[in-house]
This record gives sequence, C-alpha cells and structure tokens, in this order.
Amino acid sequence: MNKILLATIVASLSLLTGCSAHQSANTYTTANAQQKLKVSYAVITGIREVKLENAASGAGGLAGAGIGGTLGNSAGQGHTGIIGTIAGALIGGVTGVITDKAINSNDGLEITYRMEKTGDEFVTAQARNGSEILKVGQRVRIIESEDTTRVVPAE
Repeated sequence: MNKILLATIVASLSLLTGCSAHQSANTYTTANAQQKLKVSYAVITGIREVKLENAASGAGGLAGAGIGGTLGNSAGQGHTGIIGTIAGALIGGVTGVITDKAINSNDGLEITYRMEKTGDEFVTAQARNGSEILKVGQRVRIIESEDTTRVVPAE
C-alpha cells in the first residue's frame, strides 16, 4: 500500500510542476530560436501590474483527489474506508486546484506603448522580470513574431 501511495504522490507532483509556464520577455521557446523577428521602437505611455494565469489543466485537482482518496482509504475498512476515500478525495481535489492555480500564476505587467513611426498605441502583457525596470516615458524595443510580442528596454 505504501508503494502505491508513494507512486501516486510522485506522479501527481510531476504533473503539477510540468504545467507552469513563464511568459517573460526574456523567455523564448525553442520554436522562436533562430527565427527572424520584427523589431520596432516605441515609448511606454502606461504600465499596470496584472496577474498572468495559464489555463487550468485540471491536473492539480485530479492529482489532489487521487492522493486524498488514497490517504482517506487507508483510514479504515468497510464503510469507514469508503467515507475516508470520499472525504480524502474531496479535500485533496480542492487543495490540488488551489495549488495548481498558484503554480500557474505569475506577476505581470500590462504595458501600453505608442509606436514611434506610426503613433499607433498598443498594449502587451508579459511576465514581470525582476532585474528589468520599465517606466512610463521610456523608449523600448517591440520584438514581434507571428504569435508573440515582447517589450524590452531599447538601451
């Protein structure tokens, strides 16, 4: 029974940790490597702190329910074991959903900027990078691919 519980916990934790994604301007996917990206220049007109969340995968709830149900089942036999399994699964499921949300959430910035050449104004949300400071009035590079836009200091 202990080996089954340990295997369930390990599998569940690996599911949870594999779901987190970081959407920083300094993070590139391997698909973006060695690709030609468009660079434009702009000036920041507004910055607002936001929370970036990945779509819920359900892995946290499933993992938590599995672990909780397994632990609850070990609490007794017969009706007690069934009640323990149900209670453990419910408590574990809720805990797993909360944990999943915390793992898949990042502090971010919503950056409003005006393009230098056209005067058009755009907004991009990206994960906050602790070492990089962006502020209103700052000149920035806008790096664009087909599906991603990054705002970085022009330096």
